[in-house]
Amino acid sequence: MKLVNLGSGSGGNCTLVETERETRLLIDAARLGVNYITDRLSEREVSLDDVSGVLATHMHGDHVDAGVTYPICRKHGIPLYVHSGSFEDLLRRSKKFSELDRAGLVRKFDDSPFAIGELTVAPFAVPHGSGGWNRDIVGRPVGFRISHIEGASRKSFAFATDLGEVTPEAEEAMLGADALAIECNHDVRSELDSGRPRFLVDWVLGGRGHLSNEQCGRTAARVASRSRGSVKRILLLHLSEDCNTPKMALDAVRESLRLVGEDHIPIDVAAQREPSAEIII
Repeated sequence: MKLVNLGSGSGGNCTLVETERETRLLIDAARLGVNYITDRLSEREVSLDDVSGVLATHMHGDHVDAGVTYPICRKHGIPLYVHSGSFEDLLRRSKKFSELDRAGLVRKFDDSPFAIGELTVAPFAVPHGSGGWNRDIVGRPVGFRISHIEGASRKSFAFATDLGEVTPEAEEAMLGADALAIECNHDVRSELDSGRPRFLVDWVLGGRGHLSNEQCGRTAARVASRSRGSVKRILLLHLSEDCNTPKMALDAVRESLRLVGEDHIPIDVAAQREPSAEIII
């Protein structure tokens, strides 16, 4: 199983998951542009016609939108998988998603694991909302534990982006994964000094906002140490372009891992408009 992020941040999100037998999924697909996503997939010799589904983490416009998600799914007949708790907000986001639903291309899932091709997808709840300015168009945010059986072994990764804190339930869902893809959104001091409106800063730093570098690092350290050596790679997602840098994020996470003796784990950083390193699981 392979994982590569095509773009991550407020300007749009999309991650490709592949198996050797050619089950291919996208996690989110929004704002980056249809041509951008098509071109990045083409560089990997993948066509949108090869994609088995788009998994939506939640309904914010940098993860699901009518300008990118809809045409990708509609033109290529790709099912859009949304949590049942997000379905009404999906329809509210654009009338185009009602059309997609009528075409049979919206698939609802609940909290139970489900299969897409060779992959098993296990959703888990994450706390994320809006700062009062977009409260109703978030749906029910989820992360995913995605697994694939290869021979006698089961390989998996945990994916969690856009969450204000890591709940005990979310952490449990990450344990034992071979790779961890997790939000590392902001440096707290940079956020406080950003000059952004106070309500926005309070939301970002709150329990339904975004993970700071330190929160991400502590989570990665706990998961790695509790998983007893299973975590082989870490991918940092959704870095703020205004209140973070790759170096800040890497330094914070590496320090947290060092404190628990897990700083040997390779860490990659996702960018807004450049594919990440390929993670082979």
